[in-house]
Amino acid sequence: MGPFRAVFCLVVFLILSQGSAQAVFDDLRRDIRERLDPGQSYGLYQKSLEMEADFDAVCQRIETNISQSDWELITHWELSTPEICSSRARVYLIQNHDYDQAVLAKGVRHLIFLPIRIGVYQEGNKVVVVFTNPELLSKVFFADLPFAEQDEMIAYANMVRKDLVTLCVKGMEGTILTEQLPPVRNDRDVRFFWAAYLDQLDVVKRVPIRNEPKETLEKVCARIQKGAERSKSGWQVVSRTMIGDRACILGLTQKNIEDQLLNYSGLKWPSSLDRDPCSGIYHLTQFPIEILVFVEDGEVRVALLDQFWRMRFYLWDDPYRTGSIFMARDPNLSSRIYNALVDIIRSR
Repeated sequence: MGPFRAVFCLVVFLILSQGSAQAVFDDLRRDIRERLDPGQSYGLYQKSLEMEADFDAVCQRIETNISQSDWELITHWELSTPEICSSRARVYLIQNHDYDQAVLAKGVRHLIFLPIRIGVYQEGNKVVVVFTNPELLSKVFFADLPFAEQDEMIAYANMVRKDLVTLCVKGMEGTILTEQLPPVRNDRDVRFFWAAYLDQLDVVKRVPIRNEPKETLEKVCARIQKGAERSKSGWQVVSRTMIGDRACILGLTQKNIEDQLLNYSGLKWPSSLDRDPCSGIYHLTQFPIEILVFVEDGEVRVALLDQFWRMRFYLWDDPYRTGSIFMARDPNLSSRIYNALVDIIRSR
């Protein structure tokens, strides 16, 4: 290498190093600021519509809106709600391939919060439409990335949120809302309590790839589905979403678990003083529970979130009141869910 070329390479290296150091410093400064300042708040659930109408008619309109959009309907099903509520509730799972690929580009493990969900339920004589807020999901599930990449995905999530509002309200005649529903998390909450979600993603099975990765991926997904069908625990696979040849997201639910979680999330502490088990029904888009099957380092790996972490994230509106109810009513509920899903994953 000639002397001039060596000097040129050194100058380029120093410039790039300085830029990298500046980026690291900027990220550190912002991290400290967000740990000190509550910043912006985000409701995990957003109520977008409330109207006096027939439940099926509202659902039909939402399905029409989805079919006329860039989004694809994966599936929908009706949940088991607390008997005292006498309320119908339905969850829609939808996907957009461009958004899937944008999430995948940040790392295959980030797919764990997909697919996007819309919920419809009855509240007295009204029908309410909600969805899980993609902005807060992005704040949490991309918190491990540099802030520039986080901001990119949050901006994308904001566009997704606007799409969801359109899907929920287009052609409707009710009250259009932008009401953020609890649990509400702010920037400081995310930095302190939720940023390390990857530590809560447990890989519980590994399968070596001996043929084509996609073939092995599909076989593992199919085996889990059969395991759920053979299981006597009542768990069922309600959705299977393929993300190219890199991942498969399975959504599982169980009627008794739906009933319990929606019931507990509506209770207040102490429940004898303030009992309204129907008030938590808007948490319905916490379902289904995700199993992520993905290709990584020459293996197909199967992962799921720690269910106690997931329960706190999706359900505990208040860590003291709601959390006390969950722990007092059934302290082992999350571990039973986790163990049942692991049994299904590992069944042969």
